[in-house]
Amino acid sequence: MSHFKKTTIYLVVLSVASFFVLTGISCKKTSTEGQVDYTGVELTYYKVFDDSDVIEPLIVQFEDDHPGLNINYRKFSDFSEYERVILNEMAEGEGPDIFSMQNTWFASNYKKLTPLPKTMGTPTDFASTFVDVAYQDLVRTDQDGQVQVFGLPMTVDTLALYYNKDHFEDRIPERGKPSTTWEGIKDDVILLNKEDSSFDRFEVSGIALGRADNITRAVDILYMLFLQYGVEFYNDNISQVAFASRQGSGAYSYPALDALDFFLSFADENIKHYSWNEYVVDDDSVGREIEAFARGDVSMIIGYSYTYDLIINEINLLETKGVNAIDISAIKTAPIPQLYDPEVSSEKRVTYANYFAETVSRNSQYPETAWDFLVFITNGKNLDYYFEKTHKPTSRRDMIEEQKKDPIYGVFASQIGFAESFPIIDYYTYKDIFEKLINVAGASRDHETLLLQAQSGINEFLPEEGILVPEVVLDEDE
Repeated sequence: MSHFKKTTIYLVVLSVASFFVLTGISCKKTSTEGQVDYTGVELTYYKVFDDSDVIEPLIVQFEDDHPGLNINYRKFSDFSEYERVILNEMAEGEGPDIFSMQNTWFASNYKKLTPLPKTMGTPTDFASTFVDVAYQDLVRTDQDGQVQVFGLPMTVDTLALYYNKDHFEDRIPERGKPSTTWEGIKDDVILLNKEDSSFDRFEVSGIALGRADNITRAVDILYMLFLQYGVEFYNDNISQVAFASRQGSGAYSYPALDALDFFLSFADENIKHYSWNEYVVDDDSVGREIEAFARGDVSMIIGYSYTYDLIINEINLLETKGVNAIDISAIKTAPIPQLYDPEVSSEKRVTYANYFAETVSRNSQYPETAWDFLVFITNGKNLDYYFEKTHKPTSRRDMIEEQKKDPIYGVFASQIGFAESFPIIDYYTYKDIFEKLINVAGASRDHETLLLQAQSGINEFLPEEGILVPEVVLDEDE
């Protein structure tokens, strides 16, 4: 079965007890003698990117309800340092009790974790509370054949389209927004492009696509296209990758090749919808395509929910330098385009999910208390607070409808129901391999050979025994 195809999960009505657990009401708060004493219990919590002023109020509230408990929070700003510290400390039998882990890492790293106790929530409870992609990523079959929950997500972010409203009103006023299909986007780009005699050939570029050296999330965009084209990335037990091979018949019998060719086409000067090159924005630019968007030099870019703040920062930076920048009101978001028209096609929509989920280390001396805290911070009330502070889209089904109303971030909430991902055994290895693939393929016509080389490189890192894939949970008798 494809690991890109989302499993249909049949939900059951939650019992009153499991509902209380998953909405954050601890099962350990009281005893017949009174409140439990947590004196001497100390937890360490590592997280990347979230400032302490966001997380500390949640910690204080939980500590107040658990007298004597102390939770020490440490924020990391550098992802590579974060990964290195956690791996080194855990290898020495130490490290944090609680930490955030990227969604694509759970499949290959769950043995380093302590699963959620079934008394606090079952896989079925999880499926009823959180969106499908989170189930696929965070619920694993352990070495004993038990289906277990290994992480709780505070957010699920996805790739969406940012566009300059003013450009569309100027060049495509009859619609005033991007097409919903990639074929339509190619036509939009032709209309949005404004060519000139400058070195980069564009006064305005239609979209930032086709390269990896000056596009921030180029590899993630390629992953998303793999998903949309229906690539079977792994074999059934994730012991080999096979994305470069022929897969079935029909329109996309070599889906990875078709996806790569489509991505690269926007940087091919021989193609009509050519719109991006190495000169639109320098590869040594910190902002890359985000800087170009802030300047008004490109009409569309692809990004996550946090990309909005990065655009605002670039606008402010340009203005301090006396450089013209777009008006903030021109920044709009739209769902990621699809291969087939979502209005008339029966094909399911797909976008790529990239997020961190909270988990408990196998080295923790107090795993139940650690999980109790994670259940608490992922209840609806606390994730409402988290969204207000960070604008990161929800992971919970019951919060989607309200968040969809947001004029900027609502798109991201609306997409999480059809978001997908796939396991990544080594983030930086995969990233390096696919960045090299994109960069070399841009100057080559033999894309099939390059895909096979990338496939061979990734196969070197896969475990021979493969990775267990969880079965569908139909009821509470897991």
